[in-house]
Amino acid sequence: MSSFREEELKKRKTYLQIAGTACSNCRKTCREANVKTLLRCARCRVSHYCSKECQKADFQFHKVFCLAIEELSNNEQAWYSCNGLESEWNKRKIYQMQLLGFILDRELNNYERLAWLNQPKCQLCFKCPKDLKTPQALIPCPNCQVVFCCSPEHWKKHRSKHDDMCETYQIMLDCERIRYLPDQSLWAPEEYDENKLYPPLPKDWTGYFKWRKASIIPQRNDSFCRVITNTLSLPLTILSALSRFYTRDQLHSINDMVIHIIGANQYELSALMTFEEIMHVLPDIKVLHLVMVGLEMTPKHHGFPLRCCPRCTNENRMRVISMYPMIYHEFAKSSDYSQPHLAIGFNKDLGEDDFELWKPTIEFLLDKNLPSAFTSYSKKEAIEDVRIIKELGALILTGAKENKWSSTMPLVEPQEVDKFYYNNFYRTVFQGRVNKEKKEE
Repeated sequence: MSSFREEELKKRKTYLQIAGTACSNCRKTCREANVKTLLRCARCRVSHYCSKECQKADFQFHKVFCLAIEELSNNEQAWYSCNGLESEWNKRKIYQMQLLGFILDRELNNYERLAWLNQPKCQLCFKCPKDLKTPQALIPCPNCQVVFCCSPEHWKKHRSKHDDMCETYQIMLDCERIRYLPDQSLWAPEEYDENKLYPPLPKDWTGYFKWRKASIIPQRNDSFCRVITNTLSLPLTILSALSRFYTRDQLHSINDMVIHIIGANQYELSALMTFEEIMHVLPDIKVLHLVMVGLEMTPKHHGFPLRCCPRCTNENRMRVISMYPMIYHEFAKSSDYSQPHLAIGFNKDLGEDDFELWKPTIEFLLDKNLPSAFTSYSKKEAIEDVRIIKELGALILTGAKENKWSSTMPLVEPQEVDKFYYNNFYRTVFQGRVNKEKKEE
């Protein structure tokens, strides 16, 4: 999976690259590349490079989207005025993404969506470089380099608000630098929980790192720890949810554990290595089956073995991944389906997504009385999830509660000014339907 990870890292652009303040190929800023200015792609005028060599090297990843952006740029109707309104800016971005999908004859992939949603703009009047009728460029914040205003006057008005958030932007960027170092962002301790102390889990991340004898952590900076939580949040949230449904003895008696991940996407795939932490915390597991079901999955992949740490390998323990590019309730009808110990969906927003696609899946989970959990980016999304699930008759065990195993790595909200979110910030845990007799009482 290392080649897969390298390929995906190459495709995805950092916030600095999207902002045009870092090379779209090597990720170096002007200062780091020792150049006065970055070269801008003449066709799309979106990607920037520190040299002709970097531009050539990036072309294989850039060319298809580049041509689509060029065609969009020539469509004046797609660049109607936002009249200084944030709501109109967001509507225009969505409209442009639809047009780009039409040009490409497919939906934008995750990397393309992120790039377009985070395109640079004036934080005050929402003008982007295309809107500026003069050669004037957007002016970046000298500290974070990813926030812009179109003029000194607008910076003067926006400066006090941005200063309150600039440190968080810089933390976010520092985390990105660490994530793009080879083999640095995927980390999990290889020690077993020999004393079988779980459950319960420690009370917070500090307690977790101490419990897992993670001596490497104190030697790294705060941003390194934040990056670690972004991937370890997945197995820790799973372990936390499992403890709501099973006793300690039950958990430690499971030899083959099956986890279904609903609506899986690149986030879960990028963190595959860290799921082995479930095996280290539950050392009686011989085989961990990760079944990832979602429309963003690659073509059907059943029972692919994943590499384990040396000790697990020596003890013939296995991690197996299966991927199904479909909706979960459709997968449940297939011959490959087997009942999981837990079904979980990460960062779901049932209210925002097409609920008609989610409804049959949730009803299946309830009808089969499956231990289930969803996480959300925000409390607002989590409350809406609880409302929807309750309307279908679900028995809520934990409703819209802050998840202590959420990521601590900030990510910028692309459709709001100076707002951040965190992966798996809230969680909802449920199983089966409310007993009708108890409900009537």
